[in-house]
Amino acid sequence: MKNIMVSGCGGKMGRTLSNYICSLAYYKLVAGVDPKLAGHSIKEIAATADDFKISGSVKEGLNSTKVDIVIDFTAPSVVVGNAVECLNSKTNILIGTTGISYEDQNMLDELAKKNNTSIMIVPNFAIGAILMMNFAKIAAKFMKSAEIIELHHDTKVDKPSGTAIKTRKAMLEATGRTSEEKNSDVIPIHSVRLPGLVAHQEVIFGDLGQTLTIRHDTCNRDSFMPGIAMALKQMGTFTGLRVGLDIDSNH
Repeated sequence: MKNIMVSGCGGKMGRTLSNYICSLAYYKLVAGVDPKLAGHSIKEIAATADDFKISGSVKEGLNSTKVDIVIDFTAPSVVVGNAVECLNSKTNILIGTTGISYEDQNMLDELAKKNNTSIMIVPNFAIGAILMMNFAKIAAKFMKSAEIIELHHDTKVDKPSGTAIKTRKAMLEATGRTSEEKNSDVIPIHSVRLPGLVAHQEVIFGDLGQTLTIRHDTCNRDSFMPGIAMALKQMGTFTGLRVGLDIDSNH
């Protein structure tokens, strides 16, 4: 049994995740963090048999009970600090928050190795989205002209999305081209932010007399839960930083 703390438990994703953790046999929700709900009962957001108070900070949550894995769905402005707090406490952390710079990723990788811990940053937990990225990587070898359109809800802070950046990086690397984040002239990314959307992405390839479109649509946040279960199984099996969910290791 692994003890789980959800950082950002009061958000839309955090509430869905907290309830999902409560439904799993091998994991137990033991702490939640949300500054806006600090001091409130976890039962206000999750159907758990155990009652405890929501913490106001990651440090407070880690000090309140034994935690094996922290899952962070917060904001780019606080996620790096949360990760540093976890790694310095030798606690593995799984991050669904996007917008973390390459410089911060390198720093977190070194810190995780120093403390013999695992940190995983997953831009998109939906299995279909991961397959979409893999298919785009294959297609890029045969059709090098492509553009990416990512569409998300209007409250998403970062632009372009982590999924789009990772997709472009994989496509460029598959063809031996540069994979710098800002290299938008090679494979442009178009970002759309509108109410009514959840998370959507399409990669459009063009070649002589033909086009190919690979698209994934997330209809609700439940689609992320099976991928989170996969990621939890991988936590602690490696040291340092891993970016993206490895679905092959689960087969």
